[in-house]
Amino acid sequence: MTPVAKRAGEEIDFEAAARECRPFLLQIAVASTRNPSDAEDVVQEALLRGYRGMKGFRGDCPLRIWLSRIVVRVAINHHRSVARRLKRWVFFGDMEFPSDDGTIHEYDPPDPLREFDRERMLDVRKHVKRLPDEFRLPLMMLAVDGMTVPEIAAVLEIPEGTVKSRIFYARKRLNATLRTKKRR
Repeated sequence: MTPVAKRAGEEIDFEAAARECRPFLLQIAVASTRNPSDAEDVVQEALLRGYRGMKGFRGDCPLRIWLSRIVVRVAINHHRSVARRLKRWVFFGDMEFPSDDGTIHEYDPPDPLREFDRERMLDVRKHVKRLPDEFRLPLMMLAVDGMTVPEIAAVLEIPEGTVKSRIFYARKRLNATLRTKKRR
């Protein structure tokens, strides 16, 4: 039997709604985690939590917004978990080893076939990734996911004015760092 949620006197088929919302939720998760495979895990966990907590769905907002809030919370928890694990990892890319002839080689050298000039694009991407989550998430939701300011406000559970100011300051920071980089 397919689970059903109630909203304003109507029944919602959770399975069908989840299937319909999945691409939208995945976009939010990718913007949050910065990694497509982690985003898949985040969406799966969020849908599982949504399924389990469906009785708590009051119907005061669209199911898609309710699920996207869960995605954001799961992504934040995932980020904290990854940060804790990273403290314990050894990065093999930072390691070097001597060869028989005495030269030093990187443990995992870059693939020369993948090297091409995309410096400017990588700079933008790198600086976007460096933005604090409070600025990066609304900017990515607007620019990449095509969400509106009211949708972003509903997902992040903050006022629309706050969304607008965070997007403004994110753009301002990006512009300043890219101009500084260009002058060098």
